[in-house]
Amino acid sequence: MAGGGTAPSMKMSDVFLLVGMSILVGGLIMHAWVSPASLDGDSQSRESGASMLKGDTLTFELTADTPSSVSIVIGHEGGEEVIDESWTLASGEEMEFVYEATEGGFYVYNVTFESGDGEVLVDVDRKTGLDFVAYPIGVAMIGFGLYKRSIEEEDVIDAELED
Repeated sequence: MAGGGTAPSMKMSDVFLLVGMSILVGGLIMHAWVSPASLDGDSQSRESGASMLKGDTLTFELTADTPSSVSIVIGHEGGEEVIDESWTLASGEEMEFVYEATEGGFYVYNVTFESGDGEVLVDVDRKTGLDFVAYPIGVAMIGFGLYKRSIEEEDVIDAELED
């Protein structure tokens, strides 16, 4: 320690509890932190990609703030265009478009508000549930940490003060 003192080492049960809680909180943030992107003015399109397996789905939730013309283009890693769809949305209208991958690979998507403005939320739903593997690992580490804490002996620190 910087002040010249000493600190007792951390118990293994506390380490497992800390790491398990960190994994659980990280998993919750990974799944819950999804925010829509506003497309207006300068940025009229949103382009990104996702690595998907056969059966995984891309869900596009579109909301038009003003009367809008919207197009979604999805391409596969080989450069081939898979989907090219366009819609006209009224002011305040919401729409959902779902694409299911027919084969595995990297898919690139581009959502464009050709006229008007609004918001788009893109969600990837995986068929395998691989994204949820963090939860059982975190729970197992917390459980082992609690078990370890119950069998550890509590060290009593006695101090003797002298005048």
